[in-house]
Amino acid sequence: MARPEVTRGARRLPPLIVGTVGLIGCAALVLLLAYRHTLRVDLTPERAYTLSPHAQRILGGLDRDVHVTVFVRSADPRTPFLKDLLWRVTNASRRVRYDFVDLNRSPALAREYGIERYGALVVESDGHRRDISNPSEGTLVSAVLAVTRPSQRVAYFLTGHGEHAPTDTDRKLGASSAARALEEDLFVVRELPLVGPAGVPADATAVVVAGPRKDLLPDETTRLDAYVDGGGALLLLLDPESPASFAALAARRGITPLDAVVVDPERRLAAGEGVTILVSGLTSSFLVSGTLEAPPVFSRARPLQLASGDGPIATGFLQSGAASYAVPVGQPLDTGGGAAHAQIVGAALALQASDGKKPGRLIVLGDSDFATNGFVDYLGNRDLLVNSVNWLAREESLIAARAQQKEAGREQFFVTETQGRMAFWLAAVVQPAIFFAFGIYAFVRRRRA
Repeated sequence: MARPEVTRGARRLPPLIVGTVGLIGCAALVLLLAYRHTLRVDLTPERAYTLSPHAQRILGGLDRDVHVTVFVRSADPRTPFLKDLLWRVTNASRRVRYDFVDLNRSPALAREYGIERYGALVVESDGHRRDISNPSEGTLVSAVLAVTRPSQRVAYFLTGHGEHAPTDTDRKLGASSAARALEEDLFVVRELPLVGPAGVPADATAVVVAGPRKDLLPDETTRLDAYVDGGGALLLLLDPESPASFAALAARRGITPLDAVVVDPERRLAAGEGVTILVSGLTSSFLVSGTLEAPPVFSRARPLQLASGDGPIATGFLQSGAASYAVPVGQPLDTGGGAAHAQIVGAALALQASDGKKPGRLIVLGDSDFATNGFVDYLGNRDLLVNSVNWLAREESLIAARAQQKEAGREQFFVTETQGRMAFWLAAVVQPAIFFAFGIYAFVRRRRA
């Protein structure tokens, strides 16, 4: 006769086996679902492991296959970064495939591609190729654009009138970083020393005028007018010191730059001058400003006045804070400028088509310093510049927020006067007051006990 404890053990064995098999099956199913349907949460403040909206928009709109070949070496410290970047890219678009090739183990393939250095990427699509030597999200997306949209777009920077030049590397006066930002969006950047007898070159996608200091010649004014009226695209970055001939160019189309400087005591940088401000009034319905994830930083911004009436009406898409006011040029900034109200510092206008031509486009921004080498990579400045040129070029599909070039909190840190005042009250008054109140409460309670 079997002992009772043996009988009970035999009865428990089948449920234990079934339960174990079921548990292993559930774990395998969870692993399979996790592999097939990846869920990733990026908790970094700067969202370092998430593609920017610009990259997602470009990759999501691909209409042809793209192949990326990555040449690395064993134990290359950049390999994990490249694998993570390409994993994010392929999750954003099924059109993109990639292969990792060990340069030391496949020298023949490397010679076939003409690659001699580690960490290089080769991006290919439909016979077009672009090589990348220093891979990043921006350079990779730029290469994808280059092989999927091979048509050339040319942005001319007008020079010869004291403008910020795209070849100048000076921190305060140069615009070489702005030129690189446009080149990453597949623009060919060229200088236009003067508007010659032939007018603006026929291959111009857009013309940028960045902070002129000398007046246009009469013939140049006529040719720029003809360019805009004939379907051209013009970006005017006008400071309070910019000459009257450039202001008149915009005023004839209903956007009048005023001879004043915007002072914003609430949106100025904390403990800084009142003329360097965060432009927080972004019109969400306009594509250029609605896609900005950070406000631009303007210094000595020029207010704009928009005309109303018949015909095309300009859209004011950038405004200063409600406490701002305009001080006439030449007057001390602390004298005030009348009633405080939001000042328009950025406006766009789509003209009416004439003679069967495409309608011209115009954007006027009341500051050029934001596009210089010292400012363009801060907050929303880079996106504002590139998005404005893309809107002028009628490339709305390329307008989106890009990955920040400088790390927030370490390489860039901007606090407005209002935010600084709030931080002071919270840290120096409210927090000590709360602890003091708890201390008094604890003391009184102990005395009563």
